[in-house]
Amino acid sequence: MDELPLSGNDWQEWADKLLQRHYGPGEYQKIPDKNKGDAGIEGFTVSSGHAYQAYGPEEPLATKERYEKQRIKITNDIKKFINNRNVLINIFGETKISKWILFVPKYDSKELIIHAKKKTEDVIRANLPYVASNFRVCVEDENAFLVERDELLSIGIGKFVLNPLSSSDQDISGWSETNNSLVEVIDDKSSRLSKLDTPEKRREFRKNIIKLFLDGQNMLEDLRQHPQFYEQVVQIKSHREKFLAIESMTASRNGMEFLNSSLEKFQEEIKAQVKLPPSTVDTLKWEAIADWIIRCPLDFQ
Repeated sequence: MDELPLSGNDWQEWADKLLQRHYGPGEYQKIPDKNKGDAGIEGFTVSSGHAYQAYGPEEPLATKERYEKQRIKITNDIKKFINNRNVLINIFGETKISKWILFVPKYDSKELIIHAKKKTEDVIRANLPYVASNFRVCVEDENAFLVERDELLSIGIGKFVLNPLSSSDQDISGWSETNNSLVEVIDDKSSRLSKLDTPEKRREFRKNIIKLFLDGQNMLEDLRQHPQFYEQVVQIKSHREKFLAIESMTASRNGMEFLNSSLEKFQEEIKAQVKLPPSTVDTLKWEAIADWIIRCPLDFQ
């Protein structure tokens, strides 16, 4: 149940912020895609002639599936880039496009680069007046803009309020019925916590963990509307999780002490690095703990 990369409009909005931050005011020109579509590009840079098309497919995807979707996106949008000649001449003006770039959250197939080269040849053969002689189709992911990402993440967007749905008893029962194996994981771990020494306490613990998980997932879904914060929370959670499994195996403290320690560490990291309301931080820390208990990174001796 890892948090997924941004996709669709969320990724498009985040990509625009990264590009605007990288190139600066007056250089990166965003192209609205209302009414008649985007003509094969999201935006372009006036001086360097870099045309961008942002694309975030719905994850999770296997490498082959991701490649196929990204390959089709390049093919379709390069076709638009060629066929929408009359529109793009007016959009670009004196700018000559030297690079057409598919901007994605991630790519992991060398075949995509090979396909981009083939599409480069298609564009050059079309002899377009807005294309430079050194034109190339490229692929970039978020790792090309790490500085810009960190700068955006360090900037708050003012006070905002998230009001995610609170999970009902019916939601908890429904989740339990369709996730029997995960319920068993929770029950197994609760049996190793000394303070949960009765069946009633363990059942209450199970119910609370599921509710915290579901409420936190609702919060994360709302947080996706603010991509820079969502990205940062996911990064922090992923970083802490890398060390959690080995820490739980080597910890000399009892299970409850280790759980509380894990809570405090994650909460401290969120507070230090993300400008979020305290109530949001509280929900996110409990979602992380519940998720780790359910998926096993957090275990007890």
